[in-house]
Amino acid sequence: MWAIVPIKSLDAAKRRLADVLSPEERRALMLAMARDVLTALVRCPALRGVVIVSRSPEADALAQAFGTERFTESPDADLSAALTQAADYAATHLGARGVLIVPADVPLITPEEVASVLDGHEAVTILPDDEHVGTNGLACTPPDRIPLKFDGRSFKPHVDAAFAAGAQPRVLPGTRFDLDVDTPDDLRALLARGPGTQTAAFLQRTGIAKRLGPAGAAAGRPGSGCPQ
Repeated sequence: MWAIVPIKSLDAAKRRLADVLSPEERRALMLAMARDVLTALVRCPALRGVVIVSRSPEADALAQAFGTERFTESPDADLSAALTQAADYAATHLGARGVLIVPADVPLITPEEVASVLDGHEAVTILPDDEHVGTNGLACTPPDRIPLKFDGRSFKPHVDAAFAAGAQPRVLPGTRFDLDVDTPDDLRALLARGPGTQTAAFLQRTGIAKRLGPAGAAAGRPGSGCPQ
């Protein structure tokens, strides 16, 4: 089983946070979350390896730092196509008999939970977001067991695709995969649920956590300081 982690262009990362974070802060936030995700995956003994899927130049540094594979999708590929290409690459060149697709913005995951997800996996395992709208994790054996339909509202399409492929989908709600960070409230939830993550440390160190406050919208726009 190989994990596949897509990382979008950091210049366009997390635009829904533009009212509370500067472009530099959003970029640094995305890198911090990616480091949390990659740390969990590379430390999980149930995985043979990890493939980063990205055209971003920062992906090279991440791949080197974490000892992962790097795959560059075709220039015209959307997310679903990029992941399909990466899954095919893992099967063809890395000998993957299954893949676990994990977005780079689920920083609460741990090696133990990844192992728990894979324990009992057979054909299709789906990890929904907390609203059961999107897919925050998807395990497929073989890698091309179902068509990939990542578009922000992919949970039901993935369930339907599993049934259409003759597979009983295994759905695991209520895991640490359920929090993907898109809004200020997601950042507050992250601080409450994962104070020990690298992402939470970044939010505290840069003063973003204090700016967000305990409840309600963050007050004002970010300052001009560039986060470390």
